[in-house]
Amino acid sequence: MGKAKKRILHKTNSSLYMTREGALSEVFSMIKKPQKQARVQALDLITLFGLSAEELSEAGVPYENLKALESLIE
Repeated sequence: MGKAKKRILHKTNSSLYMTREGALSEVFSMIKKPQKQARVQALDLITLFGLSAEELSEAGVPYENLKALESLIE
C-alpha cells in the first residue's frame, strides 16, 4: 500500500473514535434537544458505552431525564 493511501485511511478512521468523556458530553447535549431522533441517538450511545446513571448525573443530566431513561440505565 502506498503512502498516500495509508494517510487517507488513517485520516478517515481517526475521526470515528469517541472517548467515554466525549460520549457523556454528546449524551448531555442530545438529551437537552426536544427532537426524537436526538434522544434515540443518545440512547444508542448510552447502551454502546454502558454509561451509568451516576456518570450521567455527574455530567449534568437532570433527574427527570434520568428517571425517564431508568429502564436502559444500570
